Amino acid sequence: MKYLYKKKSTEYKLAEVISIVSHQLKTPLAVIKGYLEVLISEDLGKINPKQKEYLKNALENTQRMIGLVKDLLDVSQIEENKLEFKTRPSSLEEIIKETAKEFSYLSRAKNCTLSFKVLGKIPLLDIDPLKIKQVVTNIISNAIEYNKRRGSVEITLKRKGNNVLFSCKDTGVGVPRSDRKRVFTKFYRSETAIALTPSGLGLGLFISKAIIEKSGGRIWFESEEGKGSKFCFTLPLRKPF
Repeated sequence: MKYLYKKKSTEYKLAEVISIVSHQLKTPLAVIKGYLEVLISEDLGKINPKQKEYLKNALENTQRMIGLVKDLLDVSQIEENKLEFKTRPSSLEEIIKETAKEFSYLSRAKNCTLSFKVLGKIPLLDIDPLKIKQVVTNIISNAIEYNKRRGSVEITLKRKGNNVLFSCKDTGVGVPRSDRKRVFTKFYRSETAIALTPSGLGLGLFISKAIIEKSGGRIWFESEEGKGSKFCFTLPLRKPF
């Protein structure tokens, strides 16, 4: 029992350290991002095309670092059961539409068709719209990033009993059968995923699962290696007063 206590104590301290370090990184990264955006806008003077290219590359990497820091903060909050939610009546349909629009450029760049279909009338849900958008963003991003050329991503939304069902089906690389139990765990990334997109910590689906379950829903997936995957989640309908 003494050993277990020490082990738990060490894990708690590690989560605490991750939280402190991540908070310390947030501000300087935001400042760097702001400076780069000002330089690229040429408000402080003209820059040549090569300089702009380098600055844009620096900005992209800074934005990726900001995303990683945010993910680490989310993980530390999940492990300490401190993930905060600000729920309000929100339209999941609008959240998905907005997110799909944001990914329209990436899908065209990947030569991948992106579609969204709503089946029936979808009522407002009592959710944290920013947290749920984070989940939707992660799922759609993965579906496009790990898709094949001339592939497709089909998103659907419908009511199912006392829930709303979201599904995102792709024609991508799929998940190896041997890895399926690890998909929603921390730091999981398949060898195929790493080969396609080397960057990333593999925290998105771990965080997504925590958000959906904390929102009263369920998340799962179906996949066939080499043929694609379908990620789904449910969220409960608002309770009548």
